[in-house]
Amino acid sequence: MIWNLGIMKVKKLSKGENMKKLLILAMCFLIVTTLIFSGCTTEEESGVETGEEAGEKMVIRVAEQVPNLITPGAWDGQAFSLNSSIYDYLIEMDANTGELVPALATEWDSPDGKVWTIKLREGVTFHDGTDFTAEDVKFTLERTQDPEIGHLKEQDFQVVESIETPDDYTVVITLTEGFPTFHYLFTDYNMAILSSDYDYAMLGESAPMGTGAFKLEEMVPKESALLVKNENYWDPGLPKADELAIYFVPDIDSSISLLEAGQVDIVPQISPIIANRFQGLDGFTIVSPYQESRFIALAADREPFNDNNVRLAFKYAMDPEFLAQACQGVLDESIFYNETPIVNALAQYKEIPFRGQDIERSKELLAEAGYPDGLKVELYYASDHPYGTDISQALKELAAPAGFDLDLQGFPRDIYLSQYWMDAPMSITGWGVRVDPSMLLMLAFRSGGPWNESHMSDPEVDDLIDKIRSEVDSSVRQGHYDQLQEVFVERGTVINLQVPYLVATSTSVKDYRQPVTMLVQLKYATIE
Repeated sequence: MIWNLGIMKVKKLSKGENMKKLLILAMCFLIVTTLIFSGCTTEEESGVETGEEAGEKMVIRVAEQVPNLITPGAWDGQAFSLNSSIYDYLIEMDANTGELVPALATEWDSPDGKVWTIKLREGVTFHDGTDFTAEDVKFTLERTQDPEIGHLKEQDFQVVESIETPDDYTVVITLTEGFPTFHYLFTDYNMAILSSDYDYAMLGESAPMGTGAFKLEEMVPKESALLVKNENYWDPGLPKADELAIYFVPDIDSSISLLEAGQVDIVPQISPIIANRFQGLDGFTIVSPYQESRFIALAADREPFNDNNVRLAFKYAMDPEFLAQACQGVLDESIFYNETPIVNALAQYKEIPFRGQDIERSKELLAEAGYPDGLKVELYYASDHPYGTDISQALKELAAPAGFDLDLQGFPRDIYLSQYWMDAPMSITGWGVRVDPSMLLMLAFRSGGPWNESHMSDPEVDDLIDKIRSEVDSSVRQGHYDQLQEVFVERGTVINLQVPYLVATSTSVKDYRQPVTMLVQLKYATIE
């Protein structure tokens, strides 16, 4: 019997040592795409079922970056294919329309933005066979406030005053104040619904378990995972594939080699250089499901960017068209320069004309700040993350005539995030779009935000963010958004370069979906 890794419908992946062997073979980039089991071992010894026994399996193979943590709450944003498939959320986003749609919650309502009633889907079970009920939602929400977890949504959910479960399929959440867009929080990737009966502290990293369309069959942490179809999934007809084989690969070039060799079908988060290489090649497709951001953060809690004149001087040195070209793009909707964290695709965005590049004004501001002869600044970034190296080199070239000598400090993404991010005078970091901008503002720009990488601490900004979250009148709320964006342009701590999120797939992959929530909806995908 032959197991052909180059075709899209393959026999069931063998378990245990065979799964690990496949990963090792893939990582060695064997171009030979067939493994001959018959003649070397018996069918019983190989662990691979014959077609008569099992039939053909539709297996989708994904190469993802190696995650640091995958348990929701501490999840660092890698391994989207894994977590999006194992877990479900109360509310999802339709990848085609951008509308919020029911998932584990069938209804949600609040007449005043303060008391929220959520109706839950009945008949849903976790992968261990236990029923999904209101207690699991309560557990998931209360877990955000557990100090031992350090949940990334802790600050957002501090607004919760009480959680009641009048029956198994109703949750009533009372907030300390009105919050008309509270339900958007449930779309955040760290708000996967967890079982109140499962020990995630012990098992979350090695044996994740949820209600999702696929369930874990086996896993080698930080190396590979095999997921199989959840036959009891609540959404009829889904998932369409039988299995997901996910490989955690340390660098993007290795992942691309696997794609070219026909050993994986999907590689997310590729660079424009790679995308350009694949454009027009037979057998491959480049997908751009949404825009994401590269935040150029200017740390306001230390020299030199604690002086707004220095921040303005740096911004006056910018040339949006040059930056766009550095990203192998053009200055259109695919590459967009913005001095606020709110992306131009959102309704809350306010168009504020770019100040224009002015090197002389930049020099004047530096002199006023005490740097008449210029200054040296370290710029930290993930060298293996899409756009990082291109943007950093472009910034160095743009800022030099104004007097900024940028010392480029590029590191692999895991080292950058664990050792330098959040403690750098200047940095470049990839950010996904939050459906409700207030989620991002709380996370990254309000004083004390857990991912406030630019260390912004501005009383007016804090006040405007609080007003945005609590204002029920949408027109008044938009006025607060407008004012906030004007403040960012005047004295903000970020340059937001909006870039396309790029995914490389085999042309045999159909119906790949990934909305701006970043959750990969592989339950719809097929291999033809």
